[in-house]
Amino acid sequence: KKTGLFASSALLPLLVVPNFSVLTSAVEFKSIGPDAAASAGALSIHPKFRSHLKCPYADKWIAKGPKQAALELGLDEHGRKLQATMSAQGSCSYANTFSGGMTCMQFQGTAWTSEDMVTRCAQESGTWSAESCVDEVGGWCNKSIAQDKTESTAMVLSAMSDCSGSKMACEAFMSGTFVADGECLGSSSTNVFEGAGGPPAGVSSSSEGSWPGAAAAAASGGDDSAMKCIIAPGAIGAAHQAGFSKGYSSSCPGTPAQESPYMWPLSWSADTESQAMAYGSDDVVYKSRGRTFYMLDKNWKRSDTTYQEGLLRTIGQGPCEDIDEDFVEETGLRGCRKNQTDSTISTMIHREGLMYFISWKDDEDVKVGELDANKIEECTLINLAVIGNIRPDWFLDKRGDDTDVQYLGDQHVYYADGAIPKLVKQWRKKDFASQYFVMSMTGNPPNKLEKDENAPVEDDMHWPLILNIPGEGFGDDSLQVYRNHQLLDDSDEDLFKLIENYEAIDGTCGDVQMGGRDDNVVGPPVLDESESIPSNLEVDPMSWVSNQITFSPIWVAPVKEMPLSVGANAQDESASPSEKSVLQVSDRITVESCFDESTSSIDMSVHFHDVEPTSEGTLPWMALGYRPTELCAMTPPDGGSTPIVLVTHEDDAMPAAHRTELPPQAKAYSSDAFATMLASRTPLGDVEEYMDVSLEAPMFSNIGVDTMARASSSSLTAGAEDTVSLHFKQVVEGELDVMNLMYAIGMTSQLGSHVTRGCFQLEAITPCSGGISPVDTDTIDIDIGGLRGKDGQTPGLKSSANAMSSARAMVLALTTVVAAMIGL
Repeated sequence: KKTGLFASSALLPLLVVPNFSVLTSAVEFKSIGPDAAASAGALSIHPKFRSHLKCPYADKWIAKGPKQAALELGLDEHGRKLQATMSAQGSCSYANTFSGGMTCMQFQGTAWTSEDMVTRCAQESGTWSAESCVDEVGGWCNKSIAQDKTESTAMVLSAMSDCSGSKMACEAFMSGTFVADGECLGSSSTNVFEGAGGPPAGVSSSSEGSWPGAAAAAASGGDDSAMKCIIAPGAIGAAHQAGFSKGYSSSCPGTPAQESPYMWPLSWSADTESQAMAYGSDDVVYKSRGRTFYMLDKNWKRSDTTYQEGLLRTIGQGPCEDIDEDFVEETGLRGCRKNQTDSTISTMIHREGLMYFISWKDDEDVKVGELDANKIEECTLINLAVIGNIRPDWFLDKRGDDTDVQYLGDQHVYYADGAIPKLVKQWRKKDFASQYFVMSMTGNPPNKLEKDENAPVEDDMHWPLILNIPGEGFGDDSLQVYRNHQLLDDSDEDLFKLIENYEAIDGTCGDVQMGGRDDNVVGPPVLDESESIPSNLEVDPMSWVSNQITFSPIWVAPVKEMPLSVGANAQDESASPSEKSVLQVSDRITVESCFDESTSSIDMSVHFHDVEPTSEGTLPWMALGYRPTELCAMTPPDGGSTPIVLVTHEDDAMPAAHRTELPPQAKAYSSDAFATMLASRTPLGDVEEYMDVSLEAPMFSNIGVDTMARASSSSLTAGAEDTVSLHFKQVVEGELDVMNLMYAIGMTSQLGSHVTRGCFQLEAITPCSGGISPVDTDTIDIDIGGLRGKDGQTPGLKSSANAMSSARAMVLALTTVVAAMIGL
């Protein structure tokens, strides 16, 4: 419902549901029937696998995701091993689904046969040739398929993709290893390990500064130990490992939950039971059961589903054998009747960036945890690229985009069938849709009091017990219980190696890929807000407090000085001397605004924080977008482009702000769309409704800033060498009640995916001659009975930052009251 802005098909906001692989994507989808889905080339997954994809729209998202494999190639420190030791056996030219142009993939290594190459090329609907790729390239994106068998995709330089952009695209989206060639050989950014280790561009590592595993990479030339603890980019990283990460650790350096006893175990299994409840009711409408196995230290997961029954209510689900027509007619949403009650089993295995779906033969006796590959009837796979498995500390910290965490403390609950009381320690984890999960962990392990040194390790474990899962607008909320926990060890690896065993007996797993595509439909379609399924787990600003408590014996929380204010018009010493209202949208963006009545304009300053030049010496792109409605969508649901202010920085030029349009085709990485955006740019100061435009970038001296007009623009950015500030006045017509805005910061200077993005609103914009106040914050009355807003109503806040401001105000006011009482 509150969807990702500037979201691309390769970097979609996701959060994990631990019993399944991906949680509902923030991208917006329209509900379509199975026939329409098939005709549109959408991904088709058999209904029996629905329980493995708990997120109601996971299969639709996957259909829009990248198709490239997510396998890593071990290279030397210069990344040139492949070209030096392998010869080209042939090539495949095909139309790239995302760029719209032609791409050449070269088959390297003597293990390739002609039949293998023709078959692989057919998967891309391409043309095979016995010759090598002939384009002049800036590098190659290499992916190891098997011993002496590698795919090497030509990375052609263009105005839209320089050496840094090609490297980023290869590593972040294609999950390959970039090997410099041609013009990029002299680039300083083409070393694969970037000086003893570094994650792909735009991908968050687990520590600030040096990358986990850097020392091991330097010593070993880049073994698997250097590829651990990597989380996925953007909002995906709020809960997922990266698809190319070689696993996680209980002691990832620099992470907030390092060695926390409440982190999930790395290798374990448990029986799971999930029940979904309709909004506004406690009636269970859908149930599923099974057993899930994890080896998160290897980025592996397996789930065996044994039971599904009830009405699976989702927007746009996969093929359904039993659609509830009455429900469809009544609500306009799809409801699929599930009846897997015949003791059959379906299996999903998720290893790094690849997800496999396994169907078993009807005449075989298949058990949970089955190892016999001869019993497999069919196997299909999906490439999830940057999306790996859940990270075991996902609910403890607030790393990743558009997320937050709140430690709740201890409470007693009825566990399992409601007959067993348990003390649990609880955390709430907010997602991109402003809804939240509640994770309940064991509070009293059996050995807590006895402290028996000889007790089995399981008696000291803090196991996951109960997980409350929001529907996020795409489905019903659900409650999931974990029972019969068991630790796994190396002897259990065969549970996850079913695919290798199947291939050893000449079995194959077909790659589920998107087929035909309507040229007028690019990227994810948009879910209208009226189509969303309501949730009981919406974040209430009055009850949410950002509270990152991990119980790590190593990590020390950074101390931040935060100003306190009481009331709507309280002065804040850190506020702008230009008397603007201040809204901290996120850690990456702060907005100051006021209304200038003399010019009928909004005076706005947008501060982009933590911005660093790329390896090419240029700033990443930054954007401010204007949404026509409250719906947080990249482009309008009914079509058309979104007007944006785009800050770009090109070689041998200064950063500059322009007005342009964001077309829907940009969601599919269309090079034509990006070229159109750049070609249609108009300097912001030349656009009629804008005036007093200036740009501050302290990392570049004297870059065309109007120092006279903005000499005292804001104390918010004083001394901030990593903050880019855009100032302007924008003329508005009539009375302005609210501005629906969105922002994004790119990975590189080349237009493409973002490292962060979000939506926000400016409401009750104060006059420029007025005092300072946080945007959209009501006056707070302090009462012994609690907190009240104006007229005794609960304040309606639009931003978590405002909620925090109100909470801080209450704390200060209460402190004042107590002090006064003591004084009496």
